[in-house]
Amino acid sequence: MHICRKEKRPARIMALLIVAFLLGGMLTGCTNHVVDSGRDSAKQTAVTKNKTPEKEITPVQYYFLNGSLLGSYDREGWHSLCAVDTNDRVFGDGEDFWAKDLLVQNAYYIYDAKNKKLLSVSKQIIWSTGAGGLGSFADDQADKKLAAYGELYNPVEGDVSLPRKFSLPVKAGQDLAGLKIPNYSFFTQFVIDSETRNEYELVTNRISELFPREIIGGLEATDEGVQALADLLKQEKIENTASNFSDCVKSDFDQDGKIEYLMFANNSRSENGYPLLVSSGGTDRLGVYSAMLYQDNDGSVQTLYSDVRPYQGEYKPDQNNYMELMHPDHCISIDLMTIADLNNDGKVEILVRKSGWEYGYFLAYALNAQGKYEPVMRSNYGM
Repeated sequence: MHICRKEKRPARIMALLIVAFLLGGMLTGCTNHVVDSGRDSAKQTAVTKNKTPEKEITPVQYYFLNGSLLGSYDREGWHSLCAVDTNDRVFGDGEDFWAKDLLVQNAYYIYDAKNKKLLSVSKQIIWSTGAGGLGSFADDQADKKLAAYGELYNPVEGDVSLPRKFSLPVKAGQDLAGLKIPNYSFFTQFVIDSETRNEYELVTNRISELFPREIIGGLEATDEGVQALADLLKQEKIENTASNFSDCVKSDFDQDGKIEYLMFANNSRSENGYPLLVSSGGTDRLGVYSAMLYQDNDGSVQTLYSDVRPYQGEYKPDQNNYMELMHPDHCISIDLMTIADLNNDGKVEILVRKSGWEYGYFLAYALNAQGKYEPVMRSNYGM
């Protein structure tokens, strides 16, 4: 037995030597691969060890409503052209948007937001490029800079707006690097073959399933909504004003499988569009208002927007128990433009138009992390 053990030992040693040789060759091969790649092996090991997975880049998606740029959405969230504020008297700046970024897009998709369908695809846009007018570029050299990229559109002698048509995509040079989109009354006209246009034109640079769910409108306001409006009018000390709901829609807004309601309340208007002051019985504590209310499936109501303006004059109703207000400050209303899933997260955004006397703005609302709607984009326009 001792003889047998002595005979096996050299074989074991030979096997170990073969394994060691093979392992050494493999390690040498790995080391040589790093060296041959032209990189320092120590640095390469450190980079590999500390490397974190790259974040998925979300392309920037721009949004226009009736030709007015609202803002955009990317992996950082929402970006608004104008200050996101529901106060009519606030017209502050939002974030910067640049002409070169809008011109470099391959195409824009035009949706009929009222009938919830894709209307057309546009590869040409028209901008007013003249400086000094309402909604014009702040750069007084804008017309000269843009002249190299677009031709005059239906030029009219003496027209200082200098509308130019641009064929997309425009590979702009450094001369457009600092040309910022104006934040008041600047409009983009999208050229399409069809003549079918409407006031509910929603445009974006990426094709999307914007209207994936059923939305039912033309409903009566809920009891909870009626009470919420009554509480609002009382809080603002115009509780003798008659309540009036102009629209109510229902849908599964937050994709929780339950129904929510969105309600709009505006004071009545005359045939000429002027506000009517309507009393519910008293001759004091009256006023005009516009409000938007969101009712969650648990019955709770969130006031997303309200503008209440008490009337200070003497109330002299006619035979129909209302009087027509002619003062421009009283011409206010808020109306639903559309409900759409703008950023494809399964939850819908609410797009509305606030109108005043010779001014207005569009607002887009989105659900936040707490499940509450908040304004995320705004675009101002006016005369």
